This record gives sequence, structure tokens and C-alpha cells, in this order.
Amino acid sequence: MLHLSQHLPPDALIGGENRALTQALLRTGGARFIARDTDVVRDGDRVTGWREAAGATIAVTTKPNVGYSRFAPGAPAAMLCETGLNCGFMLPDFAPVVERFTAAVIYSSQGDAKTLLSVSTGQSNNLIFLSETDGSLGARDRQSGLGVTLGLPGDLARPRLAVFCFTGRALVLRMGGRSARAEGAVPSMAHPGDFFIGCRSNRTGLAKTLGSSRLHEVVFWPDRALLGSADADDIAALAALETYHRWTF
Repeated sequence: MLHLSQHLPPDALIGGENRALTQALLRTGGARFIARDTDVVRDGDRVTGWREAAGATIAVTTKPNVGYSRFAPGAPAAMLCETGLNCGFMLPDFAPVVERFTAAVIYSSQGDAKTLLSVSTGQSNNLIFLSETDGSLGARDRQSGLGVTLGLPGDLARPRLAVFCFTGRALVLRMGGRSARAEGAVPSMAHPGDFFIGCRSNRTGLAKTLGSSRLHEVVFWPDRALLGSADADDIAALAALETYHRWTF
């Protein structure tokens, strides 16, 4: 048995990762959605929403999601997305103006999850989406085409953590300790924004953008760009998220 003479902070001990992440989210205003039965909102047998871990917010099913969402218990549990079906959820009007944001997802797939997350300012404006296809993960602005891409790891068995953000001047993507950044103008984002989970918008159609994945957790910061930030709370929140993923999944 190893004995240490000094006292270690609680977050340095294995088992404190969830608590550390929860505290970091409280400091930074992040919303966390965990795939667990207690947070699945149902109307009879139909899933109608995904309750945020703190209980204050519910992501509701999109209009095209007419009963397609399914919850899969297990270790880890997951909200399921199926190819060609809109199984998505949305947080409408999360911000009056989309100046910056960060979104993260812990998910599993066979490399063709298609749309994982999206921030949209409406049908006539613009959206930024996170998608996986053809062995790569990318974050892209629809109107300008500005985007960043990272290759997927060789082993797809382990759930992976993807984080992307819009800083107001750039798109940044991070996965598996690797990052990519693209500077450029992103038009039409200065409008009220909706946050989507598992789909790209609240419209029907777009079946080719809907793939197969298991969403274990989603975290969303509506007014912070964590990637590359020098703010101490932002740095701590990102570190807590990555540590949590490393030891939990």
C-alpha cells in the first residue's frame, strides 16, 4: 500500500471526477445532459424531452422527431440516434445573440454519426454544426463553408469526447488531445439561437444528415468559448471535462 505524507485535494483522487465537473459547470454556467433514465422525459411510451442534470432545463424533441427517440440503459447508457430518422432534441432561444458558445459530446459510433450537435439562428440565417462522416469529425459553418476537421481514432470501441466552440472569429475543434482551428467570418450568427442535439435543425427532411450514434452525455456553454481561453474558470472546466471522460469512459 502506498502512503503519502501530504494531503491531496479531493479532485486528485480517482472517483471525484463527476463532482469536479459538476462544480466547474456551476462556476461557468454550463448545461449538462446525462443519458440516464431519471432524466428522460416521457409521455406514455414516447420520449418527449431530455432533462438537464441540474433539473432546471429540458431539451424538447424536435418537430420531425415524432417518437423516434429511444433510451438505452447500460454502462454507459445512451440516447440513440438512428440513420435517416430525426431523433433530435432542441433548446430553443438559448441566447438572444449568438456571440460565442462551446458544446461537447461524449458519444459512440462506428464512424458515421452524421450530425451530432448544431447551433442554428433560424432557417433564413445560419448554423454551425458538428458532424462525423467518412472517418473524420468536423465542425462547419453552413453559409461560408468555414470549417475544421480531425481524423477519428483507430479504435472506435471506446466512447470519445468531442468539443467545439465558436469564438466570434473562429471555429475550434478538439478531440483526443488534438485540436484544429480556422479563422474567418461567420455570417448571420447575430440572431437568437437554438441548440440542437442529434440533428441539424427543426425542419423535416435532411435525412442524409442523420446518422447512427449513441449519445452518452452532452454539455453546452451558451456564452463561453473554452477552447483557447485564458480564463482560469474556462481552463478548469475543460480540464474537468477531459479528466471525467478519461476515468469514467
